[in-house]
Amino acid sequence: MPSTTIHREVTSQQAAAALQAQLGSGYRVTRKGNDALTVKHGSLAFATVRMHWPGDATAFRVHGGGLIVNRVVNEFGIARTVTGALTESLTQ
Repeated sequence: MPSTTIHREVTSQQAAAALQAQLGSGYRVTRKGNDALTVKHGSLAFATVRMHWPGDATAFRVHGGGLIVNRVVNEFGIARTVTGALTESLTQ
């Protein structure tokens, strides 16, 4: 499970906007409440992002989604891509 921590508070709306801008139109980012996002890239590639706020930071845990085989592929594919995009777009 890839994860990253941003050393400031980030809302789910800010994270969704940053991810959409970083990943581009080939990805669809959807907010799921105040502490979760779903990122889809096609019908089989998707990841779930969970957020929590330890102190003044925001921690993101990213899980690849799907059934057993797809989940493993998505853990090493889209989940890592999403984690990298979060880190790059929110630390600027």
